[in-house]
Amino acid sequence: FHGDAQPDGTAELFARGDWKDLHDLHQTLTHVAAALKAAGDDTGLDVRRARALGVLADPAQALALLNGAEAPAPSKQAVLYLHLTDLGLLGLDPVALNDTTRHAMLAQQVRDWLARTDTHVTVKPVLDLNEDLHTESYAIPHRLREQTQLLHPTCVFPFCTRPSRRCDLDHIDAWSTEPGQGGATCTHNLAPLCRHHHRLKTHTPWTYRRLDTRQFLWTDPHGFHYLRDHARTTIVDPHRVADDPLEAPSH
Repeated sequence: FHGDAQPDGTAELFARGDWKDLHDLHQTLTHVAAALKAAGDDTGLDVRRARALGVLADPAQALALLNGAEAPAPSKQAVLYLHLTDLGLLGLDPVALNDTTRHAMLAQQVRDWLARTDTHVTVKPVLDLNEDLHTESYAIPHRLREQTQLLHPTCVFPFCTRPSRRCDLDHIDAWSTEPGQGGATCTHNLAPLCRHHHRLKTHTPWTYRRLDTRQFLWTDPHGFHYLRDHARTTIVDPHRVADDPLEAPSH
């Protein structure tokens, strides 16, 4: 599966398997495509066969469609974040972001998805990335977790690219039940670290501190410094760190 979505929302899937299995799949796709046409889909056969793959991803939906029965509530779920510029609010420049692939998509593709009969749409509250969220407990509530993952698309360890949704959320300053003895569970004290780098930060001399909303300064066990933001890692001149790490040149 080539997971990088194209601007029109399409992707590619290639399969090699037992002849009989793939022959049966081919026949089933044709039956589902015919059922889609009977249900009012007037697109071409190849388009309906491609859509049939999505129908088969929800077996209950596929069974109901093939039997002419009323389909149950869709079980497939996808989360999309829609970002609009000021022109987008006027319908002139809408851009959708697929949070799974981190690629921009055409708004028309989103409209097509929302119009599908096998899709159940839930509109969630907008997350303000500038809002300072916090809680008194160690556990991280869903809204704060979502905000942290959107602020930092990947693990914030130097050079790491693991998506933040597959990372732990680290308390930069260790959380403590004693007032004033540790860091809080809040927007400015959380950062995604993959499990390996989370353990490295916890059990080795690697340390880091937050410089601003999306920048971190890491120090390795040998005293070298790394400036990490949401897009890149820069090796920092150690003689400039104490003055202004944000202006320190890279090697």
